[in-house]
Amino acid sequence: MDYRESYRSSPVRWGTSSYDNRENRRWGPLDILLVLVLTTISALITFHDLGNRSAPQTFWMPAKAGDTLTVDFGEAMQVDRVNLYEGPGAKGDTKIESSKDGQNWELYVEVEHKTNRVFTWKTEEKTVEARFMRFTTVKTGYRLYEAAFFTKGNSNPIPVAEVVSGNHNSADSQGSGLNVFDEQDLAPYRPDYRNGMYFDEIYHGRTAYEFVELMEPYENTHPPLGKVILAIGVKMFDMTPYGWRFMAGVVGTLMVPIFYAAARGMFQRTRYAFIAALLLVLEGFHLVHSRSANVDIIGVTFTIVMFYAMYRYGETKWGNGGFKRSLGYLALSGAFFGAAAAVKWNYLYGGAGLAILLLFALVRRWREGRLSGDYDTLRRLVLTLMACVVLFVAVPAGIYTASYEPFLKATKADDSYKDLWKYQKDMYEYHKGVKEEHPYASKWYTWPLMLRPVWYYGGKDLEQGEAQSIAAIGNPLIWWGGLVAMLASWWIGWRKRDRVVLTLAVAYLSFYVPWMIAPRSITFLYHYFPMVPLIILSIVWMLRWLEERSYEGRRITLAFTVAAAALFIWFYPIYTGVTISREWMNFAIRWLPSWGF
Repeated sequence: MDYRESYRSSPVRWGTSSYDNRENRRWGPLDILLVLVLTTISALITFHDLGNRSAPQTFWMPAKAGDTLTVDFGEAMQVDRVNLYEGPGAKGDTKIESSKDGQNWELYVEVEHKTNRVFTWKTEEKTVEARFMRFTTVKTGYRLYEAAFFTKGNSNPIPVAEVVSGNHNSADSQGSGLNVFDEQDLAPYRPDYRNGMYFDEIYHGRTAYEFVELMEPYENTHPPLGKVILAIGVKMFDMTPYGWRFMAGVVGTLMVPIFYAAARGMFQRTRYAFIAALLLVLEGFHLVHSRSANVDIIGVTFTIVMFYAMYRYGETKWGNGGFKRSLGYLALSGAFFGAAAAVKWNYLYGGAGLAILLLFALVRRWREGRLSGDYDTLRRLVLTLMACVVLFVAVPAGIYTASYEPFLKATKADDSYKDLWKYQKDMYEYHKGVKEEHPYASKWYTWPLMLRPVWYYGGKDLEQGEAQSIAAIGNPLIWWGGLVAMLASWWIGWRKRDRVVLTLAVAYLSFYVPWMIAPRSITFLYHYFPMVPLIILSIVWMLRWLEERSYEGRRITLAFTVAAAALFIWFYPIYTGVTISREWMNFAIRWLPSWGF
């Protein structure tokens, strides 16, 4: 009888597990080598061209209407464009006027400062002949970090001979008008993702900066932990595109070895751990979010740890010192459950899955105790339940509460931890009240088929016939093939009582089902992100199943992996914002009419 016949004749049951082998979970030199290679590859593609490491840092914040700032070029110049870089506040109005002689002024542009343009370059175009340009504050509330005037065809700003603050400049202004023109070498002719924020970076990255500077936080629609982690990059590299994206890149890169470890523990084979981690590297959704100042990459990484720790708990028998070891896995799962919840509320949904898996595990331990005549089982069950109150209630609540410390330090209001419940009510009301239509919103039932990816960034001011986009879209083979693999694994795994499949199915449904009844009416494809690692593990499970039953199984695995790699390269431009031809974008990248980028 060969190994395939042996496997068929020995089905795995819920009560017993062919995976419960500590020796098979130990890493060897090859595991370490493969993890280093995959992590390095992930880091290279994540941090390559991530964003500029410099950006304007000084600003002028006028305190009252009528404050002025006048720029003298020294001689009359042709002005075709002005680029403005705004910061927190980002509300109010400015009037910019032009003059040839400093006496007669004409309106150049009126600028409305908006919150969705923080740390981005706003372009206004109009052609005039002028020596002087005057900024007049019409309505306060904005911070102007830098401004630069350009002549068409010249990527260097028009040199400024002198900057003069007007007689009405208030002593209460923050900064100086001189700060608006002191970093001209950092002003780009063409703004893009490398030198400014895009999509939800204007919320998460901005709040991270406000935590660092102890400024009133603008955004409180999600718990603070993810933004606290993003703030580490801001502290290290200042408020620059590289700085506000750095920690997302770090966590996204660390997801690779973490995922490898989870797959290695579940499948107990280096081969399948490598395939799982490689597919994660080739999964575009992971890459897109590793390169953006968002908190989703952080929360999803935490969910991988919390579910894998619960899986290990379920596989750890209580004999021979296993009981103490099992409590360690519960502690790890509870801690990362709390951390995930402190990033975004939707990761709380996974708590139901953890509870279900815990229940299954305790039933197995009870049955094992009865069969073996272990009279200490009841005591251990009671101790476990008592420990869970601490590990899955008190510890997560403590982590969640502690995550608000930077928020409380930054807020100017006389708030304290006694106001924590009010913050939660405000968050709930916000998400419940999100009803404004969004062109890239999508319903939960469309997510597995990736029918409506979110267009995060679209390049402007491109050469004719060019296109530049960043979209939250996954690798089609992994998403669509993963959906088939997941459903097939559920059917086969149920018949064989496979506990890996049980863990993946419970985790998937615990994240997905709540969206079917969630009060929030406007949802997006990125809400499906926690399920992506689970469908990758489902793919690996099915590939292993095929390999153990067919001599063609390894060829199927190789073909699938090569095809996934080819599609990753194919879609790489819209994962990373590479400029390509519009014709190629429309013909080769936009496979479905609903893919709008």
